[in-house]
Amino acid sequence: MLPFVFRNGSYFVEAAPDLRDYLNWGTLADSGLYPFVDYWSEYPPLFAWSVIGLYRLSALLPAWLDQRLWFSIAMQTAMAIFDLGSVILVYGIALRLGSQTRAIRTAALFAGAFITAYAASGWYEPVPLFFLLWALYLALIDRFGRSALAASVGLMTKIVPILIVPIALRRMTQLRQQVGYLSLVVVASLGLILPFLIAGADYVLAFIRATFNRPTWLSIWALLDGNYSFGATIPIVDRFSPANIGTADASQLPWPIIHLTFLGLFLFVYTRRMDWRDSIKSIAFAGFTVNLFLLWSKGFSGQFVVYVVPFVALLMPNLRGALYTALLSVLWVAEWPIAFQMLEGQHWFIAWIILARTAILIALCLEYVVRLSPIAYRLSPIATAILVIGWISVVPIGIASISAYTQTRLAADPAATSIDLIRASSSQSGTIVFAAPRIFRRLYPAARSIGDPVLLPTARHTPEEVRMSWLDEIATRGPFWFIADEGDADTRQENLDAEAWVSDRACKVATMLTGSARVSRFVGALTSVGDTGMPTKVGTTRTFADEIELVGFQLSEHMLRPGSGLCVELNWQVIQAPSADYTAFVHLVDSQGRLVAQNDQQPQGGFAPTSVWTVGSAIADKHGLILSADLPPGEYIVRVGLYRSDDQSPVRVTHGERLLPDATGIILATVSVIP
Repeated sequence: MLPFVFRNGSYFVEAAPDLRDYLNWGTLADSGLYPFVDYWSEYPPLFAWSVIGLYRLSALLPAWLDQRLWFSIAMQTAMAIFDLGSVILVYGIALRLGSQTRAIRTAALFAGAFITAYAASGWYEPVPLFFLLWALYLALIDRFGRSALAASVGLMTKIVPILIVPIALRRMTQLRQQVGYLSLVVVASLGLILPFLIAGADYVLAFIRATFNRPTWLSIWALLDGNYSFGATIPIVDRFSPANIGTADASQLPWPIIHLTFLGLFLFVYTRRMDWRDSIKSIAFAGFTVNLFLLWSKGFSGQFVVYVVPFVALLMPNLRGALYTALLSVLWVAEWPIAFQMLEGQHWFIAWIILARTAILIALCLEYVVRLSPIAYRLSPIATAILVIGWISVVPIGIASISAYTQTRLAADPAATSIDLIRASSSQSGTIVFAAPRIFRRLYPAARSIGDPVLLPTARHTPEEVRMSWLDEIATRGPFWFIADEGDADTRQENLDAEAWVSDRACKVATMLTGSARVSRFVGALTSVGDTGMPTKVGTTRTFADEIELVGFQLSEHMLRPGSGLCVELNWQVIQAPSADYTAFVHLVDSQGRLVAQNDQQPQGGFAPTSVWTVGSAIADKHGLILSADLPPGEYIVRVGLYRSDDQSPVRVTHGERLLPDATGIILATVSVIP
């Protein structure tokens, strides 16, 4: 049932990468273009054509909104069926090793392994694994002809099932049987590929050349080559020409020596005198061969570990086997999607994956050699040490990867510079309010190190009175920061609405733009500091440009301390529609007329420009001031006024054209600063 309910690729990516390629093959088939007929494939013929068959089956249903759905279900269901076949085969092979209880434990470990389900969710590996196990099972019960056919069919899906052939040959006691077995493998393989040779021999040859021409990837050899990329193939559009088989092997390693070394190691173990009719030894050598092949291979993709799991389960159906399987699972998920999605570019992390996985494959080779020869028992502690060290390494690497992920995500976030701006400010960070959930979740890890990050309750989920009470509580803590994101297209309006709501109810000091973020500073709302609820009338009515009249004001405090905030609410009355956008200024000056704090911004934090005011409107315009921490005690004057917003001169009391008879502004009130 998993194919019907699991999101393919999880939340890291839209889909598993291989499944996306398989869908492309089906799309070409819709145009009558097929692999090994019209273009070559990097995989054997049965692989590509079976995928196209599943695609055709999925096309019998009308497409869902996401057109990948039915193909994904068809593909994953087929893989699950082959997985089930492998479970049955593992159980059948395990019966050759002992009791039914052991067989059930073995099958349970294999079936319960994360690796098997993960492979079936987006990769083709369950199919060749099934044929590998089938060929092995048939060889163990002396059905050699059928074993040869299973290995041949498996070869046409991927090369790995052919590794069972040497084991089958050693279990035969007569040369005639061995010759017949090899002949059947060759004839069956040629028979399967013959139609494709007839249809397009050049494409088959291109496939063979490309197989041997691929560069190293995600293996110990790739690490030695300095290649930290995953396995990539040339685009399908280039495969229509047999001449395009990718770049030549750029590896600088001495491959002839490497090939001879691995061949010699294989032959050394293969030619040892032992009872090949012993099922444990046959299975152990099969596991050794598969692991040696993976160690020798130029490249390694995470899904290849499915070939390792059945032999671990068969020979170690216990805690030891479970620890090997679980560690291999961790390393696969670490590779995909973590390394190439979440930690892209972190070469040290990829190096750890390669080294740890290579060490585990070596440890498993040692485990199997111990079972092949009693004199090799001294190798078992070495394998145990590798397993223990592998698990221990997960902890520091996990901690380092979390740190690297946090740093890379913040470095890539265009709004993250807002945290740097707050950190660099001279004032204490205090409370940091975020406008919307998405930017809160993105920046919370960085914000929590410099202040108290909180999320403004969303308007669609929270009653207005609850939001007001929340803001009032935040305001009582003192000045606070507010961060909104203009770069996120999906939440831009939500961010602006939230900032406008706060600007209408609290006193904004200033707004700064950094990256995609708007960072504002606020001081407490008037309702949070015990005002009378009634504005104080201005002593002498002042009209600006015969358009706007200041009729009243409110101050949050008349007695202030250095470093505290002052909230000033200006009450405007519109007499005539304003002819321009005006900036309101609120300045605090000392007895000598020197400016000590200021706020210059369009009304209501910039969200109520005067050009949209209508005749008769009454506007409550809040402004915030923050006093410096070293401001001397004494009496200070609050001055206010207006000037045209298109005046680009520096904001100072003596600069800029003010719409006032007195260029220094109206004296609004006097406040006292006390120690």
